Amino acid sequence: MLSVIIATYNARELLADCLRSIARNPPKESYEIIVVDDASVDGTSEMMRVHFPEVRLLRNEANRHYAFSNNRAFECAKGEYFLLLNNDTIVLPDALDRMIAFLREHPDAGAVGSKLLNEDGSVQWSVKSLPNPGSALFGARSPLTRLFPNNPFSRHHLLHLDRDMTTPFAAGYVSSAAVMIPRHIIERVGGLDRRLSYHVDADYCRRIANLGYKSYYLPTATIIHLEHKGGTMVSLRRRFRSLVEFHVGSYIYYRKHVQTSAWSPMHIIVVLGLSARFLVSIVAQGCAELVNFVRPPAHRVARQPDRQ
Repeated sequence: MLSVIIATYNARELLADCLRSIARNPPKESYEIIVVDDASVDGTSEMMRVHFPEVRLLRNEANRHYAFSNNRAFECAKGEYFLLLNNDTIVLPDALDRMIAFLREHPDAGAVGSKLLNEDGSVQWSVKSLPNPGSALFGARSPLTRLFPNNPFSRHHLLHLDRDMTTPFAAGYVSSAAVMIPRHIIERVGGLDRRLSYHVDADYCRRIANLGYKSYYLPTATIIHLEHKGGTMVSLRRRFRSLVEFHVGSYIYYRKHVQTSAWSPMHIIVVLGLSARFLVSIVAQGCAELVNFVRPPAHRVARQPDRQ
């Protein structure tokens, strides 16, 4: 049996599209869907009760965020395999069956991630090496990688580059937007780290690796990931919070898995480096907002209507 777990917050229509895609492309074996509504105020729970009464709905009384919601579903899920699925995904034919089959055929696999596509069909950067100090300069969010994605240092971090995208391969970590994990692995590893918003998937795959298992990327299992972030115009407050969460999460991951001693010289370098990166990110974001503000209206990119 497969347990599909979807944590959601204020994404009613996206969630409905996701659930419909599962109904169109279900696994051949039995499955359940558990949706954890993180105190949405957009009518998500009401929509679920009316249109998807067969789906198990858990509702948090307050917004407890991604890790807490998934951990709550872990406690009541009945499946042999757990699929963590973002609410802004569209499941394509055979994706779930192929992920289940891969885990059954590879006992060394502690997790398997699907190939994620953007809405235009391009491949997302969703399979990477585990974070290390070099990730700050050459990781997926780095300006250097955005400008020069094919440089050898970024290819070391972004594992889908220069790969045969028809063959599975072991990865440092795979995106939690669509990752399937056997129950026995979750029972040994435990829940997601509730301190993390970013790096929660890297942290979990690292903990899986610490047990001697591997995380795999399965390019023949394909899911569309819309990466919805609440509309095209995200508030400055939310963008600032996102930058804070990313850099705090980077520090937590580093202290947890890379350098546990606060007295190491490298620890000081990392703290200074993350602080400098945060300040540069703030300045870059501010400059981008200023350019958008002063740009003549005729040259501004037209906004797309919100899905909600």
